[in-house]
Amino acid sequence: MEKHVVSMEEAVDLCNRAGMRFISFAKKAEKGLSVDETEVKHDMFLLYLEAAESGHPRALYNLGLAYHFGLGVGEDHALAYRYYTEAAEKGYADALVYLAKMYALGECVNRSKEKSDELLEEAAEKGNPNACFILGGAAANRKDTASALRYFKRAASEHAKYSYCSSVSDAQSGKDYESVRDGVGKSLSKCLFFAAYLTILVLRKKEDYAAAVEWLKIALNECEMPEALIVLAHVYTYGEGAPQDFEEAERYVKMAEEVGLHGAADARDDLEEVRARKQALDGKKGEK
Repeated sequence: MEKHVVSMEEAVDLCNRAGMRFISFAKKAEKGLSVDETEVKHDMFLLYLEAAESGHPRALYNLGLAYHFGLGVGEDHALAYRYYTEAAEKGYADALVYLAKMYALGECVNRSKEKSDELLEEAAEKGNPNACFILGGAAANRKDTASALRYFKRAASEHAKYSYCSSVSDAQSGKDYESVRDGVGKSLSKCLFFAAYLTILVLRKKEDYAAAVEWLKIALNECEMPEALIVLAHVYTYGEGAPQDFEEAERYVKMAEEVGLHGAADARDDLEEVRARKQALDGKKGEK
């Protein structure tokens, strides 16, 4: 009997079903319900294995993850490398990040920092948040702030493609689960925050202030990153990146205080001082 050839449309459906199984498992686990994790992961593996017959990049990538970390199947780094490579060749940037990890650790390949960095650079060129955060963080550790900002900005500029909100909604609809699980959204939120932080508070690149404020709001509202509150409070307190607005600054400071954010007290002090100074100046102008 001739084997059925999986179409790309069927592959997408298989990937969606795998994602739904993962979300169902995660929700039950969160509620403390009994779930056979091994069975779920093996079922997902089989779905991705079938989908991969079509050459679907996400299916290939997830098979790489399965073999790399023994998710639903025995660990096999040679097969992980094979599937990551196939996914990467089809433009799947996350696969490049995991290939980079394999070269960094010498898993099934000769250890090579040079090759690892090359793969991360390739992924970062595509705006991949994981790659940008890794390379940006490394640059920051070297005190190369300009390079760090360049990497963080690259991810921030591609935020719509890697939106955490999109990742979550896609996962909940079964379309995509690896973005949430692998922390793409978390890496994106950090890239957005640090791109804005370095732009406004460190390098003071005024030409990018408006974009940085938008990055902060995305980090806060879509990625649920509370640290953005402190920088937004600064923006409206001093009028850097947006018109000075003490009411808006007060709103962000209060939110920072409510969540007990480190730096909230300093943000409050700055706001009170700048507001009092502005009121004093306005008073003098009124006397004239």
